[in-house]
Amino acid sequence: MFEAVSNALHSIEDKYEFRAHEDGFIKVEIDINSKRIVVEDNGEGFSAANLDAFLTPFTGNKLRRNGKGFGRFVSFKIFDRVFYASPTKFVDGRIANSVFEYTPLSQDDNLKELSSTEHLAPHKHASGLSVAFCNPQDEYRKYFHFTPEGKEEDYTEEEILIALLDHFLLEFVQKKTPRNFLCVIDGATFNLSDYFTDSVTQRDEDTVSFEIEGENVEFHLRYMQIDAKKSKRHSLYFYADNRATSDLENIAKGLRETPFTDQKRRYNYLVSVTSPYFKATQSRDRIENLGIEIQHQGKERLLKDALAVEAKARILEIEPTYTGSRRATIKSNVEELIALDPVLRRGLGGKTLEEFVNERGITESKEQLAQDLFVARLRSKFDFRKINSKTPLEELQRVVRNNIPADAKEALAIYVAYRNDVIKVLTEMLDRKSDGSVAKEDAVHELIYPRYKDSEEIDYSSHNLWLIDDDLAYAEYISSDRTPKGRQRGKGSFAHDILVNNEKELLVVEMKRPHKKGFVADENADKPTDNPVQQLISQIGEIRDFGGVTTSGDRKVEVSRENMVRGYVIADWNDDLETYLKDNDFKITNFGGPMAYKYFDTRNMIVEVLAFDRLKDRAAKRNMVFVDILEGKTNFAGLQISRLAGE
Repeated sequence: MFEAVSNALHSIEDKYEFRAHEDGFIKVEIDINSKRIVVEDNGEGFSAANLDAFLTPFTGNKLRRNGKGFGRFVSFKIFDRVFYASPTKFVDGRIANSVFEYTPLSQDDNLKELSSTEHLAPHKHASGLSVAFCNPQDEYRKYFHFTPEGKEEDYTEEEILIALLDHFLLEFVQKKTPRNFLCVIDGATFNLSDYFTDSVTQRDEDTVSFEIEGENVEFHLRYMQIDAKKSKRHSLYFYADNRATSDLENIAKGLRETPFTDQKRRYNYLVSVTSPYFKATQSRDRIENLGIEIQHQGKERLLKDALAVEAKARILEIEPTYTGSRRATIKSNVEELIALDPVLRRGLGGKTLEEFVNERGITESKEQLAQDLFVARLRSKFDFRKINSKTPLEELQRVVRNNIPADAKEALAIYVAYRNDVIKVLTEMLDRKSDGSVAKEDAVHELIYPRYKDSEEIDYSSHNLWLIDDDLAYAEYISSDRTPKGRQRGKGSFAHDILVNNEKELLVVEMKRPHKKGFVADENADKPTDNPVQQLISQIGEIRDFGGVTTSGDRKVEVSRENMVRGYVIADWNDDLETYLKDNDFKITNFGGPMAYKYFDTRNMIVEVLAFDRLKDRAAKRNMVFVDILEGKTNFAGLQISRLAGE
């Protein structure tokens, strides 16, 4: 529905330019039953009609070549028939309120005048235009169904209004839309202008400038607060040629993952960025020079990232109560860390506690603070950044003998203790029953990787993928509970539990509930989750068909068919599961605990089924190697020193 409405409105924008007028109106009428959309304006909400805008030199050839950027052509992606009605002046001087069918593939004129008003009534006003979009194609017909309340597929009136508001956000902010911007959904009328006024508050605006290729370039930012229920997160919108692009930037990370609050409401921030510098691509939905690298605050950043930094900094100034609270929390965390380990005070680098806190990111965790203090303390002894190709060998040997062993053991001890605690928690989840019930799959999932998140939203310190494989922790892209197209799990579909992509090697993990029984080989099982291998194959098949996965930042990560995919099913081993695996021709081994594997040629994938106990034992054994080092049961460090010293 959203795409259908958006394409319909692109068709209007392609011929008109918005201008505000109190007496004007625009009406978008969505008829669910007849599956059509009618857009009407009285000429006061737009600049004057221009018949030449219809009679372009472009033909259906552009549509055949998948051309983009022209609303009249894009509308045929969804609708089979499009009709126009408008007062028209013909070449012979005749003026009539005519109705046309738009036929872009016609060998003659694109507009075919009709005598029938079956599909669209004549336009009611002396100026302006009415457009009807009819007969949605099969793949889009489902979006015209309003299902009973409570179903996951619901398309509510509010969702459509939010989509429209998002589409015309800049026009509303710039007050270019008429006072009456009406949306009629199955007879119920909503005024989008009122909806915007009630939902969005313009909070601030400012201009920032960057030096780009030797020139000073200005960017104008408008800061708006929108009700949290009408916006999922804090976002940065980029506009080129007075039109929003799809280059949306999530600025919640490093700002605030949840909405801000005051005494009256919860709200997120929308920040619009405009500049004559922006150049839209041919399709007009992206900005071609947004990814240019510039120098910003002493660092090399992409232009979009620099703008995000500026926007977040300004929002924190606008929200002094939140900022003060966060700074107080950071200060308290640093004080607690120094109390636990007074040596960490050297990590302040000669700064006062207040100076150190004011330089920190507003959302930094206690773990990140501890890490940075520890690294800064190490550098106060010896700054390893000073080592280069000219450093004398004697100096390198001294560093290895005097600086590394003690500090490395201290850091390793902290990390080993942390990993040991995580393994204990996993063991409790697998072995114990709480309140008469076993640990849920969600709990184990959250321990390994947070649900509904990806690596564009969280960092290494927020997950425990090392439980599966230490190499996975540093992958290029990781996501959890997301479909290939980036949406969360919907009814009847299965998102991957965990997906890891690293240097074109893809790994997909499917976890089953601890102590789960009832695994069956029959594809017609009562529950799809009773057939874990087929469930995993279906997930990977969808990724293969889509050609990759979409990140939380709407970036597509390509997955080549030439590269093999590894799939893991992690579950408690039992007789049902073993029978299931034997019936499906898996190779079963018991070295280090039960597991099974099989290669699937069609999808170029290998599936491994791993018992939770084996996963736990493998992680524990890897951790024991570090424990041996701490207890002096290995001479690895000594061998390294001997080799460097030439002894």
